[in-house]
Amino acid sequence: MDIQELINEYAAWLKREITFDKIGEYYEITTPYLDNRNDYLQIYVRQEGRNIYFSDDCATINELKANGFQFTSNRKNYLQRILNQYGVALDGDELITKASVDDFALKKHLFIQAMLRIDDMFITSKAKVASLFLDDIQEFFNEQDIYCSENVQFTGVSGFSHNYDFLLQRSKDKPERLCQAVNNPNKSSMGNILFAWNDTKGVRRRDSQLIVFLNDRNNITKGIEEGFSNYEAKVIRWSERYKKENLNLLVA
Repeated sequence: MDIQELINEYAAWLKREITFDKIGEYYEITTPYLDNRNDYLQIYVRQEGRNIYFSDDCATINELKANGFQFTSNRKNYLQRILNQYGVALDGDELITKASVDDFALKKHLFIQAMLRIDDMFITSKAKVASLFLDDIQEFFNEQDIYCSENVQFTGVSGFSHNYDFLLQRSKDKPERLCQAVNNPNKSSMGNILFAWNDTKGVRRRDSQLIVFLNDRNNITKGIEEGFSNYEAKVIRWSERYKKENLNLLVA
């Protein structure tokens, strides 16, 4: 696999698919990333001096609320965790951040990733689950004495930073394992994770692994598991986490 070629192809695809329009003092940028309604994510940017200001025009939070999502205390804490993870702030219902002109590309990348991650919270409303998938995985790790680092970030070959939910350290018998929780397993979330993984593994040890937890209490889009497996990612369905082969992937 030629990782650099794949990254170059991804960057070329992004460049082809991104469009923009001038609206007042802002530029409306339409990205090729899809939300839960299969609409393209849009961000708004304006410049003051050497600073670029980003906004989602309240679209992310408003869409959650319009679909009946209730921000319980637990979910507010999870939302803040995402905001901190990607360096984004909340002003009322508006997601905002700013960057220098030189950091525009990186900040735009992180801002979009934050929007996608927050949008993924929508499925918890439909499923009416009492807890969040990330918390469920952490509780499972604690129960099984699986020790990990949470919310880790690595810079990939492209120079972009990528966040992972958990890092399982390398041991005598096991390689380093990066873990991602996928609450809403669809093609959009798969594509984002696989790009990040292919970008990241070029700067990690050759035996490093990606483990993906799929929340099969929600619908898993056809072809998702096969897609991850094609890129040598290890897939664990949440309902199958206690299987011997899955536990063996996780323990030291």
